[in-house]
Amino acid sequence: MDSKQLNKRLSLLANLGVVVGLAILILEINSANKLAETQAVALRLEQMQQAQLSFAESDYLPQIRLKAISEGVQSLSNLEQSRLRRWETSVALRMESHYYHYEQGYLDDETGEVILSSAARRLKNWKELDVELLNRRFKRLVEEAAANLTDH
Repeated sequence: MDSKQLNKRLSLLANLGVVVGLAILILEINSANKLAETQAVALRLEQMQQAQLSFAESDYLPQIRLKAISEGVQSLSNLEQSRLRRWETSVALRMESHYYHYEQGYLDDETGEVILSSAARRLKNWKELDVELLNRRFKRLVEEAAANLTDH
């Protein structure tokens, strides 16, 4: 076998190796993306579960929230308002975080819509408690969703 023929075969083998390497890289990237999506969903569910558990086990938050809903935020004492404000701030921060995960493509469209509609339903209460949404885009989208709730 002459050197030209050997070079062609080696070149073909090298190109085939590159193609196989690229295919393996693509599979690895897809696998890493799926793992990241799964971790984002699991983290979201774990945070929601922990928050619900903390709320349920609280000696005062459920009563304060019910009082605020039935009698208004102005009926709460300063201590009750402070506790409820801190709770609602943590809820808003979790929602902003989850919406960021949605925008990055780690959560599905339905989840993104649920986050926005849930935040929109809480917006009036957040304003009464001076809870600030930090992410300007999220704040604008929540305000638009809240306006749509009152239009219907």
